[in-house]
Amino acid sequence: MAQIPNIADLTINPVEVQDISQVIAQKLWQNEQFLKLFNVVDGISKKTQILLDATSGRAGWKATGCAAIASGGMDIKMAELFWDTVTIEDTLEICQSDLDSNFKLLVRANSKDKFGDLTEQEAINVFVTARVLEFIMQAYERLIFLGDTDAENTGDGGYVKDTVNIKYYNSVDGFFKQMFAGVQAGTTARTAIAKNTLATKALQIAITDAEAFAVVKGLYDNAPDIVKLDPTAYIYVTPRIYNGYKNYLATNTLSGGGLSAMTVDGVTNVAYMGVPVYTSLFVGKTILEDFELTDGGSPEVLTYNLPHRGYMATPDIVSVATLSDEDIKALEQFYEQKDRKSFIRFDFDLDVKVLRPELVSVAY
Repeated sequence: MAQIPNIADLTINPVEVQDISQVIAQKLWQNEQFLKLFNVVDGISKKTQILLDATSGRAGWKATGCAAIASGGMDIKMAELFWDTVTIEDTLEICQSDLDSNFKLLVRANSKDKFGDLTEQEAINVFVTARVLEFIMQAYERLIFLGDTDAENTGDGGYVKDTVNIKYYNSVDGFFKQMFAGVQAGTTARTAIAKNTLATKALQIAITDAEAFAVVKGLYDNAPDIVKLDPTAYIYVTPRIYNGYKNYLATNTLSGGGLSAMTVDGVTNVAYMGVPVYTSLFVGKTILEDFELTDGGSPEVLTYNLPHRGYMATPDIVSVATLSDEDIKALEQFYEQKDRKSFIRFDFDLDVKVLRPELVSVAY
């Protein structure tokens, strides 16, 4: 008679998983990459109102006598948007045979240098927790920057590869989708990247250092003065622009006054005119791996969909809403004896908003 597997010895048990939920949430919402790029608003449920100060005009005329002056130039008013959070969820399945043949071997092979004095089971928990966190972080980043509720596969006239399920993208409209819409509406300034329009992937990807510099410079030049002067402002670009810009700095002296680099907490960051320049390897890699366009010809020619992108903003202009930044909404673990599988399921609430498109500068 086969022995019944002991779930406590298999992987994370239901008690441990509640603590892991808190650990993942802390690592997620205290992640430096997130905090410096956008404002996280918690406690948000569906259709929560966002009030925006739309005050404009001017005041102050010379007095001409006893009569009160009313210039009519002051216009105090509020505009509104609404958060519309959606629930994102998925389930990690761990087969017992995979655990025995892969996880435990990995733990044993790395126990000394990676897991110290942890027991085999504790080490497995550490490993699985790290992987669940990685999946959740990537889900957030993919949707926050690249989400598109109108996403379609290439074969259906869209830009998501036919081998990629559009459900990974069509939950929310991310920052770039909203910024592109701002350009179409005439409210967001754009720097055009000519390489994006070329006829082959090889030509598209071969951006020069000078072209990368021109993108960064264009983002800064097109940004409103109020954003340029904001100490929290930053420039965000895809990796090939970022690396090309760094190469350009290495061979061209822009300033001796520290405008092309800045030191924050002892760490030197790339900058332009004192504005830090950031990138994301994950977003850049995802665009190249998941997005492509077809010319519909025979033979068919496939190209990347806007492989080079960037924007300049402040964290208050681009915001992310969640129900709570204290925990992932649900993180559950359970075991099905029939299939001999352990499951870890998570879900979270999310919405993304470019609150002031007129204050954003975008490049694509």
